[in-house]
Amino acid sequence: MMPFVQQGFTLAWRSLVPLKNSPGQLLGYALQPVLMIIVFVYLFGGAAAGGDRHQAVFYSLPGVLAQSALMATVATGVSLNTDLHNGVFDRFRSLPIARSAPLLGRVVADLSLLCVSVGIALLAGVAVGFRIGTGPVRLAVALGLILAIAVAVSWGSALLGLVSKTPAAMQMTATAVIMPLTLGSSAFLPVGAMPGWLQAWMKVNPASHLAGAVRGLLVGRPYDAHLGSDVLYTLGWAALMLAVFVPLAGRAYRRRI
Repeated sequence: MMPFVQQGFTLAWRSLVPLKNSPGQLLGYALQPVLMIIVFVYLFGGAAAGGDRHQAVFYSLPGVLAQSALMATVATGVSLNTDLHNGVFDRFRSLPIARSAPLLGRVVADLSLLCVSVGIALLAGVAVGFRIGTGPVRLAVALGLILAIAVAVSWGSALLGLVSKTPAAMQMTATAVIMPLTLGSSAFLPVGAMPGWLQAWMKVNPASHLAGAVRGLLVGRPYDAHLGSDVLYTLGWAALMLAVFVPLAGRAYRRRI
């Protein structure tokens, strides 16, 4: 393993250890997907499946997984910005480690928490009637797609965290970007139920393709009609965001420290 990668994982562990003294933060990661399932399956009455709440679970849970992946990335930028203001990165500069290791460690730590959130969402879905209708291979591919998008968006969040003046400003900016992606997608409601102008946005929205791919991979018929194109679009969006955000975040990181 390359030294900077090993150092990055060590710093990721350093970021996770303090969570044992912050149960509220862990509780937030656990409750967010559960609350989304309650809202979109029970409070909205299963509008995604014509009022059938049982079928709404099969439609909405993949959307919850997609939203959890995107929302969790906000923590990357907030944590980076907080560490910069607290002088943590100034202390890292005095250590014999790669300059990129703290940035990598922050992304890896938040992806670990995302895995916890996704796992709890799946368990909550099973508790309310969701069943995986395919197999372990498709489940692994679905989780891989979620992590791929999360990694890509995390680098965008890191960029915002490095250029924002305060953690609050970063969080507000990231929320303004994430909310149209998640709520303006087919994650919770089908495209056909929306007005024409919104349908155009939903069809190109990366969150729609991610939710559609996860839905097809986990549920199967009748949601796998566009599975191939959704998977390709999701991978394409992830590759594009990585190609843009990784060098920009690296440049902003070098300038900031």
